[in-house]
Amino acid sequence: MKFVRIIKNYDHLWAVQAPTGDVDELTLLFRNWTNGEFLFDFFMENFEDLKSFFHIERIDEAVNDTFEDAEALQEMVLDFPYTEHLDELFKPLDITDARIRELSREKARNWDRNRHASWLRIYAIRLEPNVYVITGGAIKLTRTMQEREHTAAELEKLNRCKAFLKSNSVCDQDSFVELTNE
Repeated sequence: MKFVRIIKNYDHLWAVQAPTGDVDELTLLFRNWTNGEFLFDFFMENFEDLKSFFHIERIDEAVNDTFEDAEALQEMVLDFPYTEHLDELFKPLDITDARIRELSREKARNWDRNRHASWLRIYAIRLEPNVYVITGGAIKLTRTMQEREHTAAELEKLNRCKAFLKSNSVCDQDSFVELTNE
C-alpha cells in the first residue's frame, strides 16, 4: 500500500494512492465530484436512492448540489485554518470506532449543509489527534454503507488500510511517517 502526503511538508494529512496510480484517493474524489458527466451517470444509476432518501427528483439539482458541497468540503479539508482542526471535521464511523481512537475508522462530510444533509463522505483512518490517512470516499444515498456496492467497497478499503497499518506496527504519526520513508 502506498501513501502520499496531501499538503507539502505537513505530516498530518495523507491519502492512499488510488488504484489508477496517477493520483491519490482524495484527488480522485474531488475530480469525480466536480465532473458533471460522472455525477449525471452516478445519479441516473442511483436515482431511486436519491428520490427515496433525499426526496430529490431532478438529477440536475443533485449534480449542482454536489458541485456546491464538494467545493465546501474541499475547503474544509485542504484550506487553512481548517486543516489544523481536522478532528472537528472527522467523526468516528460507528460506535466501535468511537471507543478506540487510535487507528479508528472516521468519516468527514459537510456537517452544516443547509438544504439537505450532505451525501458526500470522505473516509479515513485516524492515527492520532488531527492526523489522518484518507482511504477514499463516496456519495452515500442510503442509511448504511453495506446497502450499496460502491459504499461497501469504501468500507472494505477502510478495513484493509487499518489492517495494513496494524500489521506494520503503525500506532501514531511517527510510526506512520517512518513506514512511508522506508
